[in-house]
Amino acid sequence: SASLQVSCGDGGQRIAWLANVGIIRYDDKTKGLELGAPQGVRLEDGTRLNMEDVVCAQLSDGADVWVLLKEDVAEPGGGA
Repeated sequence: SASLQVSCGDGGQRIAWLANVGIIRYDDKTKGLELGAPQGVRLEDGTRLNMEDVVCAQLSDGADVWVLLKEDVAEPGGGA
């Protein structure tokens, strides 16, 4: 995993925007094509954030979040 700092200005963007920016910056080569769309965002304690919520309403300045990818939310033992 990598730690990236994303400046959110006044925080008026949605949580989904923050997740997408993180993926694009992390996967600079394919801009997220390899990783796929973000499946969610969680706090350190595991609390999932609503992707439609506004950043400034849910996060304080300097907050750490984790972007969930498809393998993070796959059902254990679930086949295709």
